[in-house]
Amino acid sequence: MFKLVLLALADLNAGVQTVRLAGALALRHGAGFAVQHVSGPLGQEGGCVLHLPSEAELAARRNEVEALCRVAMPPGLTADVVQSAGFVHVEVLKTARLLEPDLLVLGGLDEAERCHRELTGTAAAAALRIASAASCPVLVVPAEAHMPSVPFQRILVATDLSDTAEAVLGVAARLAAREGSTLRAFHALDLAQPLTEDAPLAPALERARDRLAYLGRSLPLQDPMDLAVREGDPAVEILKDAREIQADLLVLASNSYGEQSAVPDRVLCGARCPVLFIGPQALANLHRPAAGATTTTASPAAAARG
Repeated sequence: MFKLVLLALADLNAGVQTVRLAGALALRHGAGFAVQHVSGPLGQEGGCVLHLPSEAELAARRNEVEALCRVAMPPGLTADVVQSAGFVHVEVLKTARLLEPDLLVLGGLDEAERCHRELTGTAAAAALRIASAASCPVLVVPAEAHMPSVPFQRILVATDLSDTAEAVLGVAARLAAREGSTLRAFHALDLAQPLTEDAPLAPALERARDRLAYLGRSLPLQDPMDLAVREGDPAVEILKDAREIQADLLVLASNSYGEQSAVPDRVLCGARCPVLFIGPQALANLHRPAAGATTTTASPAAAARG
């Protein structure tokens, strides 16, 4: 399913488990693997960059990245190492445009986004900004996430039943088939107005379930997809269901429940497993033939490009 996996790291202290997860995915899919480290600004004032790391500091960071790769990557996998400096959302998207990966993995964003948070509010907002603009699915590993079993065993795909729901379900289904995972499709029925006696809850839930079943009618799955519909706050219900089934991976569109919705941000902030976001650009490129690089260097200590 994936031909090139790009892992973007900012905080190397939080990188070991993320490298292991991204590397395991690349190895299982027979994909090329690239690791980018973004060194954040060293000073800021009102969100403005004062100065970036020196060449000596970048060289030292590169050595740390290469050492981390040697320790954390699974045997048999090699990687390109890309070193850059600046705001992580800018640098990661720039590299993604050059390499055209099939999967972008984000981990340890807090440190490199300390300036950007003054503008966006949270590191989760920075991750969602990348996911919304990236031309491929973006896997975000929250700081509090428990590392999943490898391969994934239980995938939960949450959908708002919008026009893009079928495409998002398709991505989750292909990944589940490739990983040998069970797939559960979930919808939280967010009622704008309270139901009355003339419009009871049960029929509304049944209609949503029927819609969910229809959207998943032709998914490439060996086992039937599990369906679940609940009424309530979407972010709360999605997180609750993910924890109840002990999901290894949560999949949803980066603009679930509307462009201005806070649902994706709240889900990411509360998630205890990795979250795979499918953004508008990724959905638009689903049927485009992969054009990214498929080879890596001979060792994790590849020459840096930046």
